Amino acid sequence: MSIKKRILCMVLVVFIAGMSFSSCAGQFALFNKAHPFIGNLGGKWIGAIVFWILGGPVLSICLFADTFIFNVIEFWTGNNVIASGNTFEQIDENGNRLTAVKNEDGTLSVRVTEITGETTDYLLERAGNNFSMFDADGALLSSYTVAYEELAY
Repeated sequence: MSIKKRILCMVLVVFIAGMSFSSCAGQFALFNKAHPFIGNLGGKWIGAIVFWILGGPVLSICLFADTFIFNVIEFWTGNNVIASGNTFEQIDENGNRLTAVKNEDGTLSVRVTEITGETTDYLLERAGNNFSMFDADGALLSSYTVAYEELAY
């Protein structure tokens, strides 16, 4: 068997093994962290140039690592080693950022960072079927009680 066929067979075995040990429901945390970073560098033109130069190789490596390493680890252990523990972050199309961190006491700290740099902090708390939202000073902003039938988790 030629060396090219051996390499192709090894790649196929690794690919098939990785796909059979990974979960489609993985977080793809590395890819999701790299994608906004690469796409949001500089202005429109600089971002496009950086994306074309670095985006393909970097995002391909991130996607490969997520699919074959980190999602497999997440599938078997329940934890993604790249995801920031209990942190969720999202950037909208205008560049505003929402960051949510699950605290050890079960509350959720939420920070909204606008494109201007202005930040607003909130605390979400659950007590049974009652959900409350507080501002940074601890003042109650909102409260909602959910009927037990509505809680589907």
